[in-house]
Amino acid sequence: MKPHLKNRNPWKYFLLTFVYSWVIWIPSVLDGIGVNIPFNIAGYSMVVVIIGAFAPMLASITLVFRTEGWQGVKAFLGKVLDFRFKPVYLVIALVLPLLIHAISHYLAPIFGLDVAQTLFPAEVPVPPIVLAVPYFILMLVLGGGQEEFGWRGYAQEPLQDKIGVLPASLVIGIIWGFWHLPLWFMEGDLHSAYSFLAFVIMTTSISVVYAWLYNSSGKKLILVLFFHAMSNTAAPLLPFLHGKVGEPENAYWLYAAVNVIVGIIFAYLLIKEKTQRNNVV
Repeated sequence: MKPHLKNRNPWKYFLLTFVYSWVIWIPSVLDGIGVNIPFNIAGYSMVVVIIGAFAPMLASITLVFRTEGWQGVKAFLGKVLDFRFKPVYLVIALVLPLLIHAISHYLAPIFGLDVAQTLFPAEVPVPPIVLAVPYFILMLVLGGGQEEFGWRGYAQEPLQDKIGVLPASLVIGIIWGFWHLPLWFMEGDLHSAYSFLAFVIMTTSISVVYAWLYNSSGKKLILVLFFHAMSNTAAPLLPFLHGKVGEPENAYWLYAAVNVIVGIIFAYLLIKEKTQRNNVV
């Protein structure tokens, strides 16, 4: 194990991530289950959901600072600026999410499942594809990409050094999924329209792809940020949801199933690469 990784405790990281986000999400959850909150909960929820999305990143920075100081934090954050990777990994990071969403989007009607053509606002006077680039940038810095400083950037290596890369990716995927649980109890949040179980199945499956991309590229953090951001960009561009208020989003199960298939493929690649390394040794 690399010297700086010996000081990393992924379980402390997971706990701190939950504390940082769930504590500020509690009022919105209480409101969602019928408890009267004596302030503007709608405005509060909008702000704290965004702030909570930075919990994985802030928890990792906190723990790195405690063990390595500001120099360690600077080196940790600086990893995202390492662009020394083969172009094929960039292509996979940007294209695979589009492929997963396209398969789910176009298969859904075949199975009799209703999905929208786009979830971008209809009143915007430009084609959805035009919005994709600015939306991707937004997702990169605010809408999910920043989480990868924690899930893969901090937790992946020390955990996989202890239990193996595939088990580590599955553990992170489950915890990553359960971290979102409070969103299912918030009034008006889109998450509550689809199955939480399907969501955890999705995060657990796709976490294997994140692990493969991170490890195979030489621990290039920027690539998993791109992958996460492109996944969230593809969601409204090639939706697996219909976006109708009050109606269940049953097509999400199809999306989860597609992710399971992709996850199995990349689990095979992880096992194959591990076998090849062992044979070389």
